[in-house]
Amino acid sequence: MFHKKFLLVLILCGFVILYLTIPNNIFASQEKLVIAHRGASGYIPEHTLEGAVLAFAMKADFLELDVVMTSDGHLIAMHDLTLNATTNVDEVFPDRSGTNGKHLTMEFSLAEVKRLRVHERSNKRGSGPAFKGRFPYESLLFEVPTLEEMLQLVNGLKKSHGRIMGLYIEIKGAEIHRQYNLDPVAELLAILERYDYLEATDPIWIQSFDAEVLKTLRHKHKTRLKLVQLIGENSWRLSATDFDYLKTKTGLKEVVGYADGIGPWMNHVVTGKNLAGDLKITGIVSIAHQLNLKVYPYTMREDRLPDYVETFEDLLNIFFNVVQVDGIFTDFPDQAVKYLEKTSIN
Repeated sequence: MFHKKFLLVLILCGFVILYLTIPNNIFASQEKLVIAHRGASGYIPEHTLEGAVLAFAMKADFLELDVVMTSDGHLIAMHDLTLNATTNVDEVFPDRSGTNGKHLTMEFSLAEVKRLRVHERSNKRGSGPAFKGRFPYESLLFEVPTLEEMLQLVNGLKKSHGRIMGLYIEIKGAEIHRQYNLDPVAELLAILERYDYLEATDPIWIQSFDAEVLKTLRHKHKTRLKLVQLIGENSWRLSATDFDYLKTKTGLKEVVGYADGIGPWMNHVVTGKNLAGDLKITGIVSIAHQLNLKVYPYTMREDRLPDYVETFEDLLNIFFNVVQVDGIFTDFPDQAVKYLEKTSIN
């Protein structure tokens, strides 16, 4: 507990002093949005309160969160439907693994999840960190936060500093939740209503790879909150949604009927360079903009650059200035904010 409090104080005192010289309005300083992907996850393990504080200190416009449910119906901040990749669940509950040795979140109560500690994401083999050079993989300083704890943190920072950091929330695995008689969509809306997130003008987006989830939000629940259709690859088997169809003009026209924007994989936007050295840019952004859809591609990482750029700044320049996206997801929000500040001055 001492170590955790000490780290949070360090982040607040050090990084807040370093970064917090900003206007009160979330959109005042720039039109392009910087969305902190699972927090400032390039520096602090993903989906932690500490990572959210650091993202705020680094001036991120939005904090991106994934939410899944516990067995007793609480929404927690967690990217995977299982606890294995980012927590020490194997050590705390060695006899609770299910299929293929995985620990599904919806088979653990909130009290049990709170016994776990979050670490840097494991590689697919589970034998070490997915990203080298990030926060020490062996560290077990962090807890798994609930969505409500994240909301309380963001609202607390708004009160103490006067700046709003918006929320960008993804609902994960609605279909598998239904198998456990859990409804993350209804629970998310209920929590957001308690915190007065109700209108399209509120600083919040809800996103999903599952088109049916978004259609349910818009048409069944009649939500006025802004919605984003995430676009992946059919081979990822994330849902029954046909992503190849959604990448077409006809598919994007259908998205207009239930969402306000799209979140394509960055490889759907720029596919590389041709033999002449020119960028190969798809038409997905221009078509979406013609249909008045916002475009927020994922995920820009300084430590995992595509082969068509040499630096992270090159990548930011391509997406912000050449392709003209409306914002980006990034593990390194400070670098994106600094780039936009520098280029807006110039």
